[in-house]
Amino acid sequence: WVFLGEPVAGLSGFADVDALGVAVAAGEPVPDFVVVSCEAGSVDVPGSVRESSGRVLGLVRGWVADERFAGSRLVLVTRGAAGPDAGTEVAGVVAASVWGLVRSAQAEHPGLFVLLDADEGFSGWELVAAAVASGESQLVAREGTVLAPRLARRTAEASAGPSGASAGPSGASAGPSEAGSGTVLVTGGTGALGALVGRRLVERHGVRDLLLVSRRGPDAPGVGELVSGLEGLGARVTVAACDVSDRDALAGLLASIPVERPLTGVVHTAGVLDDATVEGLSAERLDTVFAPKADAAWHLHELTRESPLESFVMFSSLAGVLGNPGQANYASANVFLDVLAAHRRALGLPGVSVAWGLWDTDSDMTGTLTSADVARMARSGIAPLTVEQGLDLFDAAMTSPEPLVVATRWDTTGLRARAEAGGLPSMLRGLVRAPRRAATSAGGRAAGSAGLVERLAGMSEVDARRLLTDTVRTHVAAVLAHGSVESVGMDRAFNELGFDSLTAVELRNRLNGETGLRL
Repeated sequence: WVFLGEPVAGLSGFADVDALGVAVAAGEPVPDFVVVSCEAGSVDVPGSVRESSGRVLGLVRGWVADERFAGSRLVLVTRGAAGPDAGTEVAGVVAASVWGLVRSAQAEHPGLFVLLDADEGFSGWELVAAAVASGESQLVAREGTVLAPRLARRTAEASAGPSGASAGPSGASAGPSEAGSGTVLVTGGTGALGALVGRRLVERHGVRDLLLVSRRGPDAPGVGELVSGLEGLGARVTVAACDVSDRDALAGLLASIPVERPLTGVVHTAGVLDDATVEGLSAERLDTVFAPKADAAWHLHELTRESPLESFVMFSSLAGVLGNPGQANYASANVFLDVLAAHRRALGLPGVSVAWGLWDTDSDMTGTLTSADVARMARSGIAPLTVEQGLDLFDAAMTSPEPLVVATRWDTTGLRARAEAGGLPSMLRGLVRAPRRAATSAGGRAAGSAGLVERLAGMSEVDARRLLTDTVRTHVAAVLAHGSVESVGMDRAFNELGFDSLTAVELRNRLNGETGLRL
């Protein structure tokens, strides 16, 4: 064990990765674990999120590029960003963005990164090592106990309450007020999900004043039809163009709300994608996603603290909870929302973050999904929500007693297949029964790959090449959602077959699992 940067209790270390690299080159042994403390600022929250995430992104990119550390684990330590007390302090909300980013890095590069949220002065590194050896990569340490996160099933009916009812004294979001008593703001309100939510608020929750906000506002496609439909249901609708990531512009918008119809609810659905693997991410691509999602959420939080809000609902994503490959920036922004909801609860304010899975409807973010993308999500265990299922879960989330709700349908077949292949994220181990798997051998090869090695050892070179070729083609066909291996031409380049950086990552990780190698 060694640390980088600021000293960590009980460990000696090096100033930075370069210093560690120099030491290793000079003959120092490569450490099994390298610890980095991810302290976060709390004054300028949007700026601190960028600084903290950018620093960790640089570290992650350097780590995956240096083959000397392929057998080491980088342990990133935060404080107050995860666990039952997450978000108590603002610094924990900022540090939460690190968790989203690294979760995606873990999905892209299994076995290289560990997340640990620990109390100040933590020194139980042997407990962390034991947890990692058992297959955990995300840990929370409190008072000598190490915890690992798991998703737990809840029925929508269990967390839903009657419209307008409070979920309890813990700061849970209540449903919107009775008809005519206040205005509900929906960011991204002219988009596909925003429009569905607006209609649901009017039809099911009795909202009579809607403020729908988007960048294009009245010029967005389909606005006339949207407004006329809502007005036909008896609602008063205002559509405004506003960049909600611009604090001054947002403040001006909020000031324009009539005093006789004060703001009583916020639903933040705005967001954009700019997907890339961690090797392709940059500060600019972080900013593209952070601005409409995280910055806007923080501005809404600050600017409405004195408003008589009864609900504050943020649309987050399963990408942050699980760490989708190729979406480290999006995952980072969404985990910020998840912990911001917990922070609001700690302040006695309403707040819930809904981590959505896939909706079966076209939107700015789902309209570009290909058949291969949908197939990949099914293999990962995620099934699309129908519009009605999604809206029912929205109703349930409105009165959730928890600040974070994961709202998705699971493909049980996909989950079981991942569990049998040893690729089920530890977060999901409570959803399906995972088979007992043999430990990794001393040579670093997973026991599951031993069958392939043994078969190759007993074959002629011709037969062995045929087996390897068939194995690779089978995985290529699965990743690209081809009907059969015969459609995978052996003499075609990967990009000609349809691979991009994300599908290439999936193929590499599948072959790593099949062979026990690190490709």
